[in-house]
Amino acid sequence: MNLSKEEFKVMAMLYAANIDGNIQSDELEVMFGKTDPDTYKKVNKLFGKMNDMQILECIEENKRLHLASEADKQQFMEDLRAIIEADEKVTVMENQICKALERLLA
Repeated sequence: MNLSKEEFKVMAMLYAANIDGNIQSDELEVMFGKTDPDTYKKVNKLFGKMNDMQILECIEENKRLHLASEADKQQFMEDLRAIIEADEKVTVMENQICKALERLLA
């Protein structure tokens, strides 16, 4: 499934925010600062229909299209870290997902 660069970013941010099973309002606030409401709505609807494996496969497929350079990858990981750190507490699980996403994007 091909996503636009913006949709790809939102998909990954939703995945990172939802890793603890609950997307916090602080995390949503950060997301809304990084995307427009229409893109968020579209991707959130799609995200709700997918399981973890489908989401990871989607991220894997789209990384080639949207993260060609190291600068792109670095900015992308900074955006994901901003989501994870939005509630000012980073759990072990959130650290693990961040590391897993870094490996996935390498």
